[in-house]
Amino acid sequence: MTTVTFDTLAFTKKLEAKGFRPEQAEGVTDALKEALNVAEIATKRDLQDVETSLNAKIETLRLEVRAEIAPLKWMSSATIAGVIALIIKTFF
Repeated sequence: MTTVTFDTLAFTKKLEAKGFRPEQAEGVTDALKEALNVAEIATKRDLQDVETSLNAKIETLRLEVRAEIAPLKWMSSATIAGVIALIIKTFF
């Protein structure tokens, strides 16, 4: 994750230039500084890494599910064939 560089003095001066009282400007600056220190900002590269990882996990799960379902397909086909055979034998 990336950290954000934040010039608190310049920000405070800009707020004061826009009409904030010094106490207000300092309060807003402190609040923003605290919020930025808590937040972790993801870069485009971070998001790409997560996407790559998730795609790999999804592919692994897809293959696992396919491997587990394959025997069920054959069993279903055999069961259906057996039921049809019983129906034919019973009624014909």
